[in-house]
Order: sequence, then structure tokens, then C-alpha cells
Amino acid sequence: MKNVLRCCVILPALLLSASPALADEPPADLFQRALATAQLHNERAGEVCGFAYAPSWDENGGFLYRQEAEAASWVDAAAQPVEPELAERLPDDPREMIRPSPERLLESADTPRFVRWEDGLAIYQFQPVRVPLAGGGFSFDIAENVVAEVGIDPETAMVAFREVTAPSSFRPNAVVRIRDYQTRVNFRPAWPDGPVVVADNHYAIVAIAMLQTHNLTGSASYSGFSRCEAG
Repeated sequence: MKNVLRCCVILPALLLSASPALADEPPADLFQRALATAQLHNERAGEVCGFAYAPSWDENGGFLYRQEAEAASWVDAAAQPVEPELAERLPDDPREMIRPSPERLLESADTPRFVRWEDGLAIYQFQPVRVPLAGGGFSFDIAENVVAEVGIDPETAMVAFREVTAPSSFRPNAVVRIRDYQTRVNFRPAWPDGPVVVADNHYAIVAIAMLQTHNLTGSASYSGFSRCEAG
């Protein structure tokens, strides 16, 4: 019995000593370095001159963006120009869709705190500053009702994802209740050693307004990134 107890005490200690990185906190300046890295890659997004955009609401395979000789264009999966009504809803510079904007992703109303390791990433939690939500004739900021988490690679200080969730249901105004809220953005390099860009995003929101339940879900993916030609 003594040997069994001794084994049970020693085994957890051996497991902890075998993976010290998971027991340690990340470097104290990692979050600040991630801010600087996100800004660098935000600026480097200008190196991208083409990508495929596939939103969940499009049933025809999405759209292709190409920047050539100072002229930008959107075409659909059949290589046909996008309808003007849709083109007007897209940013003047579509690369804004893929930029890892640090002020939107990492701006915090409190001190970001390390909460855990996950798949080799340091996970930080914080109170985001601006989380605008619009729909049904209403527009409001729900930042005080949600919590953000970001995953940061400790070796490169690159942000791998940001997820925003609501710990509980809340009322952003007198006539709307948000029962569930979750959004997530994932990032990856556009090509080896290239700028880090948005790879995909997802949202799932359940809102109750005027005694009706609204399920708002969607996603979009970005792929096929091409470099601008030198010169």
C-alpha cells in the first residue's frame, strides 16, 4: 500500500516536470509584443494583391479580388464582374478585410491576463473596448457585456485567433436581449514568411426582440493569397 501511495504522489510530479512550459507563465511582455507584431502585419497586408473571399451567404463559390496595375476588381466564381450594388458594400481597399488590426483585436479596457496554455498558445483574456452590434434598426456597443480571448504564439508573438463571447445573456437596450453571443477570427500567414492575415471568421448570435427570436449565424473564409509583383 505504501508503494502504491508513493507512486500516486510521484507520478503527477513527474508529469509536471516533464512539461515545464505548460506550468510556466509566458514572458511578461508577450501581449505587448503581440500588439507590435499585429501592427507590423497590418502594414504588411499591402503585400497581398489577390485573394478568394467565400462568405457563407453566397451559394456560388464566393468572390475573387485582384489588384493589378493600380486597378482593383472583384469577380465572382465564374470570373464575371461583381454586381455594382454588392461592390459598393465592400471596402474601398478590400485588403482591409484581411488586416489583423491591433486596435480592433487587442485594445483592452483592463489589463490582459494570462489564463491558460492551449495547443501551445498562450491564451489571454481581457475586456474589449469596442464591439459594435447593429441590426433591426438598432445600433449599440456591447463591449461591457462580453469577454475577449486571444491566442498568442509565444515564439513569434503572432496572434492566432481572437474569440469574443458573452458569459451570460444581457440587454443592450430596453427592447433587445442577447441570449447567446460568440464570434471568432482565425489568422495565418498568407504564404511562408508572408504577412499574417485573416484566414476565416465565424459568428453565432441569438437575439430576442419584439417577442421574436433571431438566430444570426455566418462565416467567411479567405484563401488563395497572391503577392504583389515586385516593382
